[in-house]
Amino acid sequence: MNKSAALIAAFLLCALPSFAQKKNSTPPKKAAASAIVFQGAPQYSQDELLAAAGLTPNARLNSAEVRARAKQLNDTGLFALVKFTSNSKGLVFTLTPAAELFPIHLDNLPLKAGKDLDSRLHERFPLYHGLVPATGSMLDGVRQELEEMLAAEGVKATVKAAPTSGLGPKKITAMDFTIASPAVRIGQIQFSGVSPAMQAKADGLGSGQTGNAYDTENSAIGLKHAFEDLYQDQGFAAVQVEVTEVDPPTVSDQAVDVPYKVAIREGGIYKLGTIDYPADALVPRAEVQKVLSKYPAGSGRPLDLYLLAVRDAYHARGYLDCSVSTRPAFNEAAHIVNYSVVIDAGPPYQMGAVEFDGAPQAIVLKLKNVWKLAPGGTFDESYVSGFAALAQKKDKALAKWMQTVITTYDVKPDAARHQVNCVFHFAKAATSGH
Repeated sequence: MNKSAALIAAFLLCALPSFAQKKNSTPPKKAAASAIVFQGAPQYSQDELLAAAGLTPNARLNSAEVRARAKQLNDTGLFALVKFTSNSKGLVFTLTPAAELFPIHLDNLPLKAGKDLDSRLHERFPLYHGLVPATGSMLDGVRQELEEMLAAEGVKATVKAAPTSGLGPKKITAMDFTIASPAVRIGQIQFSGVSPAMQAKADGLGSGQTGNAYDTENSAIGLKHAFEDLYQDQGFAAVQVEVTEVDPPTVSDQAVDVPYKVAIREGGIYKLGTIDYPADALVPRAEVQKVLSKYPAGSGRPLDLYLLAVRDAYHARGYLDCSVSTRPAFNEAAHIVNYSVVIDAGPPYQMGAVEFDGAPQAIVLKLKNVWKLAPGGTFDESYVSGFAALAQKKDKALAKWMQTVITTYDVKPDAARHQVNCVFHFAKAATSGH
């Protein structure tokens, strides 16, 4: 039964004694004033629900008006079912909240997400608490309100709402609001604090960023990281970069360009000193060094490569949520910067199930015989990445068959259970014609 049918059924089932016609008397146009009570949705206040239903406390309503107000609530999409009845307490609405609501995500709208935006939407839609339904008047109303906010900034655009999916089949994680046309781009970048020695490099990076697709959440962060990397590559280890949008955007028939200010405090040029690894780390430094030795020389900044090796070494021990950061200590006299590595390992993950998709049963049995990462054991990401090569070394028949296929794999961590399932995929390799 869909939501509209469910609501109609509720209308037919709910008795309204206070509106019933008395025998041998003319029915009143309006029922006597009575209290209006909402139950079943404590996340909303009574005042918010009254406002969303278009009601005032102790309103005089006839049965048609009650049905209209119930339908107004139902149409928001926030409720799976809306029922109403009257009793000694007055008019009672019983609400069954929708099973899922979703946070909003601004894709490429040049608006500032956050507290002020949420407050404005709550003022316009009393039941908006940062979440919207998948369908209904609430979703459409929020979309239209965003269009009006853009129009106030001189941006005439149609905003579309669509769910975004995360891990798992058809799992909705947010409701995405996007401007499909015109294109929204990073506009002109204005600099301050750039020294003559770095001006050409900063201008070149800025020119390369201008015209790229704008992302409400990530463009400023991306610019900040890009300019930090530029300076750190030149030895400016203490550089500080601040990126801010410039209002209003530049609007044309072809595009909406969002300009930025990039303020840079360069600091001095420092040489890399020591990298101090925690003595009490869960993974010994020797394991990190072993991983580091496998990286090609000159493939990145020494500090970046070291932090990558720390992460990889922890992943090999099953710490998939591991985060690695640094604390710099500047020796101003010698212009040397030393770093202390800070590690938040998180919980270790265990091996779950492994599947071999696309292989004949005889090959599957051979692969399972070679596979040694037992369920419940510590998950080792490096073992999974090297398994295809290992299998070919262990079994000649496997080696011959695997040379005819393309092997890929998926690692599927379950953050709630701290368990990882793996799926290997085997697809027949294309053969060239003669």
